Amino acid sequence: MTRRIVQTTAFLLILTGAAHAAPSAREICQKMIADGRAGGMDQAKCECTYRVADAILDDDVKTLLFEAWYTGKDNMQAVAQLPGQSRIRKQFKTMERSLEPNCG
Repeated sequence: MTRRIVQTTAFLLILTGAAHAAPSAREICQKMIADGRAGGMDQAKCECTYRVADAILDDDVKTLLFEAWYTGKDNMQAVAQLPGQSRIRKQFKTMERSLEPNCG
């Protein structure tokens, strides 16, 4: 009986986590485009930009970036307060250089 309770609890935690999962690239881009904040990007280019950012940026930076894309919140002050500003600048430069060959 105890094992069944643990399994049920674990299942419910997984479901709860899935319900609170971060929005996907598709969802983020759809919302950003619908809100008029995509800077002229279409869905495909936006999702490509998301993939490039996801591949290059560290988790702390991309969490703030993707939150800003989804909500429209200006997270630049929070990014500026992260440790390792040199690292962050290098990542954004790498991302910028990677966009043209990868996303056109």
